[in-house]
Amino acid sequence: MCSPTKPRRTLSKGVQRRSQKKKAIEGKRAVSFSEQKAEVIPPAPSSSPPQSSSDEDEATALEHSFTMEREEGKQVLTAYQQDFVKNILAKYLNISIKNIEESLKDGVILCQLLNEMKKNAVRKIMMPQGEEKLSTMKSTVNLNSFLRFTQMNIGKDNCCSISDIQQGELSPIHDTLKRLCDKFPYQSDA
Repeated sequence: MCSPTKPRRTLSKGVQRRSQKKKAIEGKRAVSFSEQKAEVIPPAPSSSPPQSSSDEDEATALEHSFTMEREEGKQVLTAYQQDFVKNILAKYLNISIKNIEESLKDGVILCQLLNEMKKNAVRKIMMPQGEEKLSTMKSTVNLNSFLRFTQMNIGKDNCCSISDIQQGELSPIHDTLKRLCDKFPYQSDA
């Protein structure tokens, strides 16, 4: 009898990263376990001449500059995302925010934004009392309201998660708000 094939399991990102690190380490040196103790075998010599210290310094500098370019690209993307979110909040709610990540954590602004995009999208918004911060439970209620409406209108796969908002992950928040703006374009009252 044939046994049915099991669906392929996907690995979490942490497991994938550890696996990639392990493969990278194994690629740098081969280990022989034929004896009782592990013996490290150096990689096979290449046909190129040995590098001098200046060549090694140059290679290190090249890697460092490439890393800096990637980090700068990430910062540019984050700046673009921050500007986009700030512009959306300014357009719909007529507010200006300095620290977006902190301001969105309690869900109040996100729920108010939904109500501006579509009337009565969120019926009850938990608001802080005076200068106090909103409790974690009330913040979660607001974020669940935001995500429930968002998932119904743009799909579960197109939404950020509560943890994205609470950890200040701008990329998924930006993508979610962009899709919401496409679905509910701004309409001025005038």
